Amino acid sequence: MTKNLPLYFDYNSTTPLDSRVLEAMIPHMTTYFGNPANQLHAYGWAASLAVQMATEQTAQLINAKPSEIVWNSGATEGNNSVFWGVVKTLKKQNAQKNLNDKIHFITTEIEHASVLKTFEYLKLHENIEYTVLPVDSAGFVSLEQIKSVTKPETKLISVMWVNNEIGTIQPIHDIANFCQSNDIYFHTDATQAIGKIKIDLKNTPIHFLTASSHKMYGPKGIGFLYTRSLNPHIQIENYLSGGGHQNNKRSGTLNVPAIVGAGMACEILNSEFENENKKNKHLQKLFFSELKNEFPNLILNGPTLESGHRSPMNLNVTFPNTPIDLYISKLTGLAFSQGSACHFGETSMSPVLKAVGLTPELASSTLRLSVGRLTTEKDILAAVQIFSAAFKY
Repeated sequence: MTKNLPLYFDYNSTTPLDSRVLEAMIPHMTTYFGNPANQLHAYGWAASLAVQMATEQTAQLINAKPSEIVWNSGATEGNNSVFWGVVKTLKKQNAQKNLNDKIHFITTEIEHASVLKTFEYLKLHENIEYTVLPVDSAGFVSLEQIKSVTKPETKLISVMWVNNEIGTIQPIHDIANFCQSNDIYFHTDATQAIGKIKIDLKNTPIHFLTASSHKMYGPKGIGFLYTRSLNPHIQIENYLSGGGHQNNKRSGTLNVPAIVGAGMACEILNSEFENENKKNKHLQKLFFSELKNEFPNLILNGPTLESGHRSPMNLNVTFPNTPIDLYISKLTGLAFSQGSACHFGETSMSPVLKAVGLTPELASSTLRLSVGRLTTEKDILAAVQIFSAAFKY
């Protein structure tokens, strides 16, 4: 760890840029700086080929076709583009048929704000209806719950693959197959899933998948949207209009260096997946066991480590009767999160912790720790000592 910086345990929030990713990006910020939309000279050709390679690297990681990948600014844009695109498409179809059919969406109460707030906005301004399903104490939503609220007018279901706060891995394969059998669009935000669990989109019939590069050791401000092209072929209205870039799927000049970096990050994950996950699971178990030894009353929120249904990098733990805010000055040697990093500046209780049944008192004593590529056993043992010095007096 860099001198004078805290030990980093906030990989669920963002990851450091892998040095190999940076190395791949630099030539496209200096020598090969062309615009891929200009095919009249070598600079544009080089940029276009670089984007093509990155797209292939990304598609390979999730077993998709390169033509199914569209580059964007990240999962928040991707999520918005799916929901707005679906609504625009459905309303256009209704208008062509002189219909005024209702539009109903389904999601869960532990989704990212870019899902829940967009649904809220679409209800207010586009008159859609939506149902927000509760989760159990480990953060799971069941297929039976989804079936119970599905209506004839249900057009889209959105469920996050891996929760960003408590690490719950949802039964995505089952939900996707249900949607496929009932002609319902299925969307998943896979930002916390990619690189942590195996994703095979040939065998799991997801219609839309979104992700952000900065959660997988790539650059910030770049991500992608996967849209299924066969069985069925999915095509929705554009979210952004302009010069018709990316086969008219998302207009705007491509951020070639960032795309190259995202592609390289995917290639590294693809080649090192088994070893990295084995290491992360070991560190996760070590961290929890050491903390549990030091603090016997420690509570793990979300699925158990042995269940196979938890992200291999995530620990969300409660130190009962220990309000974290009162100890921040003693924890400056650690970088962690008290909730979702996307709710920066908010002091209210995390909606995810509330959804899984934590009281405000327990939530105030809860923090999220996440390990990653640069974490060592030494870091973990040092962190436990910091917690011990802070909380024991």
